[in-house]
Amino acid sequence: MQDKRVSPPPAPLWARLQGRRTPLVIGVAGDSGSGKSTYTQGIEWLLGSERVSQISLDGYHAEDRAARRLSGRSPLDPSANRLDLAVEHLSALAQGQAADIPIYDHRTGCFQGSRHHTPTPVIVVEGLHTLYPEFLALLDFAIYVDTDTPVKHAWKHARDTRERGYDQAQAHSEIDRRREHYTRWIADQEAHADVVLRIHPSELGRFALGGLTAEIPDTCYHLEVIVKPGDGEQPALYFPVDLNNMTRDSAMPFMLATVPSRAYDQPVNVLHVDGHMPPAALETLEQEICAFAGLDAPAGADQTIASAPSTIRFAQMLLAWPVLGLIDTLSD
Repeated sequence: MQDKRVSPPPAPLWARLQGRRTPLVIGVAGDSGSGKSTYTQGIEWLLGSERVSQISLDGYHAEDRAARRLSGRSPLDPSANRLDLAVEHLSALAQGQAADIPIYDHRTGCFQGSRHHTPTPVIVVEGLHTLYPEFLALLDFAIYVDTDTPVKHAWKHARDTRERGYDQAQAHSEIDRRREHYTRWIADQEAHADVVLRIHPSELGRFALGGLTAEIPDTCYHLEVIVKPGDGEQPALYFPVDLNNMTRDSAMPFMLATVPSRAYDQPVNVLHVDGHMPPAALETLEQEICAFAGLDAPAGADQTIASAPSTIRFAQMLLAWPVLGLIDTLSD
């Protein structure tokens, strides 16, 4: 007699993630002030802080700010960091064990002891050297954030003077000093990333005939997302665009393109996003991703993400989507 029993449907992605014995570790690297934290917050926003935790490698600097001013050493120099201790702690976390993570307070430039970190199902590790060879074997997914110099310096200057205790002259001096350091010690990590996010000033104006008539706020950027195609079979992810709205007087400047290319000696897909993301399309995209994760709505409590500029939120969703696909594969 034929067995007609039907296999039960798989548990929601978030529930399968919760049941894993070891965490999924996501590494995020990039220059100081490049937007590493901002663009990866979408993962925690979607799944919630009880499932996703963040670790900064800044606590592994060998010297605090005052000591660096005396020694002249740069935190971008890997030898000015305790990377061996960071590898030891991350290895323990990747095996499901707790670790005492050192904390660096950027407001004061001083170390603030340590935090006992118990692994969550997903751990996002962010830092200057996260994609160095000694870390790669511990990572399940790698992201690199590369921001154009004018944008990065504007962000870093604003952050360092408002949040990190630098005056105007100190902020300018620090930015100038780090330019060569970035090329020497940070930039090469890009080749190890599964996804590369490049952030440029908006370029929509160059497509206008006779000059752009719509206003593009400073919070709009040209986002270039470089993805190494995978073999996964994630469901279709729909992004509705009202073509009729593009022919009206009230049309807002917006661009979305995909360009199959070759980089890092392998095929890649390059996604370009610029301008005002249609709010309805962004909401639909968020709902689709939440449904894939088995959630009715984003589980995160940080409302600053929900109010972020539309292109930034779109980039957060783009970075979260392949991570969710990897979670789905590992949770089978």
